[in-house]
Amino acid sequence: MLGIPLLLAFAFPVASATPTQEIYGGTEVVSCGWPTTVSLEGSCTGTLVHPQVVIYAAHCGTGYGSITFGETIDGSPGRSVPTQFCSTYPGGGPGGGDDWAVCVLQEPQNDIQIVPILMGCETGILTPGREVVAVGFGTANTGPYGIKREVTMQLNGISNNEPFIGGGGLDTCQGDSGGPVFVRLPAAEGGDDTWRVFGITSYGGACGGGGYYSMMHTGIDWFESESGFDLTPCHDVDGTWAPTPDCKSFPLEPANPGGVWAEGCDPGPLGGLSASCGNPFDASSDVDAPVVAIQNPMNNAVFMSDPGTGQAAFPVEAIAEDGMGFGVETVSLLINGAEVPGGVLTSPPYVWNGSYPPGQYTFQAIATDYSGNVGESLIVYVGVDMDPPEPPMEGEDSTGGDTEGGSGTGADGSGGPMGTGGEEGTGSGLPPGQDGSGDEGGGLEGCGCRSTSPSGAPWLLALLGLWGLRRRR
Repeated sequence: MLGIPLLLAFAFPVASATPTQEIYGGTEVVSCGWPTTVSLEGSCTGTLVHPQVVIYAAHCGTGYGSITFGETIDGSPGRSVPTQFCSTYPGGGPGGGDDWAVCVLQEPQNDIQIVPILMGCETGILTPGREVVAVGFGTANTGPYGIKREVTMQLNGISNNEPFIGGGGLDTCQGDSGGPVFVRLPAAEGGDDTWRVFGITSYGGACGGGGYYSMMHTGIDWFESESGFDLTPCHDVDGTWAPTPDCKSFPLEPANPGGVWAEGCDPGPLGGLSASCGNPFDASSDVDAPVVAIQNPMNNAVFMSDPGTGQAAFPVEAIAEDGMGFGVETVSLLINGAEVPGGVLTSPPYVWNGSYPPGQYTFQAIATDYSGNVGESLIVYVGVDMDPPEPPMEGEDSTGGDTEGGSGTGADGSGGPMGTGGEEGTGSGLPPGQDGSGDEGGGLEGCGCRSTSPSGAPWLLALLGLWGLRRRR
């Protein structure tokens, strides 16, 4: 753990400041033990909480080009994975309970079994006297710096969202900053003996005397919005129980799962469907389709093309809710009855940005929930440089649309998807009153029914270039 007088030193690699304090009571992990505990270029420790997301401490700084998996900071016999980016919580740091930072990896690590973040009613287990386990690569009295070790300690209490943990010779130390603290949900107390991660090593005094930790669940809203991924497979961001199909198979023995990195770590024994805060996910119990509506553009809108491009650029925005179901899994867009290739979104905001040549268009959003139920929005009719198409009479084909007049291009000029975000073209929150009702905030209007979404058409990529799609998972 990082001592208060040395906070600034650990914004840099460990080689620039030789650790002098020792940790007592820790032991080296076994091969593949606590595999989600990672090293940030030998400077700090972090935790893989999603196949593509690592959480660590803000005081460790940013600029990490890779994350190391394995039992040592040099990655032997594990591996190093490049990062897309790392960022710290604005104003966060030791002493405020918000020592939060996150890195997103370039490639998902799907072969590592995730220990989920402690959320919702599960946080009630954080009581004085609770036994917890911290893991890190920092200074130790049992050998050199840079080896992954674990130490079992006692949670003494929580003040201002900062647990005080350890003491009496059991502690984390320099280089462990940003690393995880795990807790088991014991079957004797209504759990299933699977593990959760909740703590981020933050600061303290002399190693061995105990220290303070930030908590992941209190920052989950920022972690998810900053990373762009859903990090809570069993809960909503506010802690409400909302299990998805991924709310299962959590590790029972992450300290000793089995296997070796060179041949692939074994996930070890796993739990079943989680029911820690409510009924487990059950697809058969959810028979109601989600409700989905297009909020923008409004029905019968007419857009004028830009003289320079010959096209009209505007976003299509939808909202979707699953009521009492298990949540919306995907939302896709149909243009003139054909699904937009590559346009399936997995989290709000559901926004598709595009450019359209003169013609008549229909837009419809399709929402699928985690139980496979499908809901369809009402069709929105739009014209570019002309009146919108007329809704069909009963029994007629409702796709309609006049696609003559040229081809569209994406904002990057490629005519294809631009990626998963960026400063430009990511869309914004859904503006109130754009659902055609005229009411502020407008409710959902649409159809919730079982159906099969039409397959994509090859011509659609030429017609429309989509960019700035926001994805999660």
